[in-house]
Amino acid sequence: MRTNTVVIAMRKEERLTRTILELLEDDPGMSVKGMAERLGLNRTFLSGYLTALESEGRIRSKNIGPARAYFNDNSNSRGSRNVK
Repeated sequence: MRTNTVVIAMRKEERLTRTILELLEDDPGMSVKGMAERLGLNRTFLSGYLTALESEGRIRSKNIGPARAYFNDNSNSRGSRNVK
């Protein structure tokens, strides 16, 4: 029974990651607040999740004023400008 729970949790995580990557591909530079509103997620949870994705090299971020903007790390292949 425990194995099924782990598999279900992994699938949900994979779906969330895919959704975030697609969202950032369509709308690069989103803030945690904007993404949380669009996805219906808690900002604190999403912030931690984004930090983990960034540490894995899946996304990158940049401080823009008081906010942190997030970008799909594959967005350069679609003609977006490089973010450093």
